[in-house]
Amino acid sequence: MTESKDSNASFDRFQLWKEYEAVTMHFNDLIIKLRSQSLGAVAALATLAGVVAKSDAKAEAGWGLLAGAFLILSIFWVAVWVLDLGYYNRLLAGAVDALLIIESESSSSLQATGINLSTKIEEAVAKGCVRNNAYRVGFYVLVLFALLVGLGASAYKFTR
Repeated sequence: MTESKDSNASFDRFQLWKEYEAVTMHFNDLIIKLRSQSLGAVAALATLAGVVAKSDAKAEAGWGLLAGAFLILSIFWVAVWVLDLGYYNRLLAGAVDALLIIESESSSSLQATGINLSTKIEEAVAKGCVRNNAYRVGFYVLVLFALLVGLGASAYKFTR
């Protein structure tokens, strides 16, 4: 069975836009879930570590446990940060690039002459595209700062 390639193929631009928008929203939802669930996990584990550390009969051991927990949580938080900005955000940026092309071409025709969503995502991943990075970095830095303050305070108490 042979496939013929039609070089003049066109696609309904609105239908294509809807599909691209769905993919873009999927990536956006993944990022939101990653961030919110990671933040919840860090908060829950920090609280649990605090409760366990306070229940320990030896204060020094409790502070050491708390310091270790904050260290592990800090490493976990940085790993989530890297995953978000290093991978998921790039997927979203590529999908947005493809959407922007469709929207900019929509004034000239209702038909699209090609599909480029995967191509744009691949380009964004390859070049490490991260848009509006300041707020994302701020989000991760604030939580990391809190974790490091907890680590420093508990390590200080542990060594005293």
